Amino acid sequence: MKNTNPHAPVRIAIVIAALFSVAMVCPAADVFYAQTKATESYTTYVGPTPIGGLSFTIPAASTHFNAALVTLSMPNLFLSDNTSKTIPMAATLQIVGTGPAGTTVESGGIGCDNVNVTTSGIKPFSMTLLVPLNSDTQTVMAEWASNGTSTVTTQTFASLSAILVKQ
Repeated sequence: MKNTNPHAPVRIAIVIAALFSVAMVCPAADVFYAQTKATESYTTYVGPTPIGGLSFTIPAASTHFNAALVTLSMPNLFLSDNTSKTIPMAATLQIVGTGPAGTTVESGGIGCDNVNVTTSGIKPFSMTLLVPLNSDTQTVMAEWASNGTSTVTTQTFASLSAILVKQ
């Protein structure tokens, strides 16, 4: 005699219904991406400056999406040309987007602990920021600034990406 579970078809139907309902609630996200493979450097301290090649335009808010999860990835950063005997080399990196409440900015940085370093090792950097979408398109970009004591350089690869999400 075969041993069967009379509730198995009901359980399977519930699982299938749950999977379809999730698919209807979570539409596929739009993705935006920019990268540079050029060697780029920034030396003087004149405030944050856009990093060439790392910007794109994201759309206005919609019924499906009201924010962009933006990630800056710079795996090949290094510092060089130390010009100070008392301040360690350092640089600030940031993501900038314009949202409904004004400009959204998040900053991070890299640096050296010792003033005697003339060229740092590779300092991988990654940062993620949630940028609210507004009623119009907006530019999202990566920027950098030196503390005035060094040159910050990226080599071979850097990227800025965004995934549109519903908060």
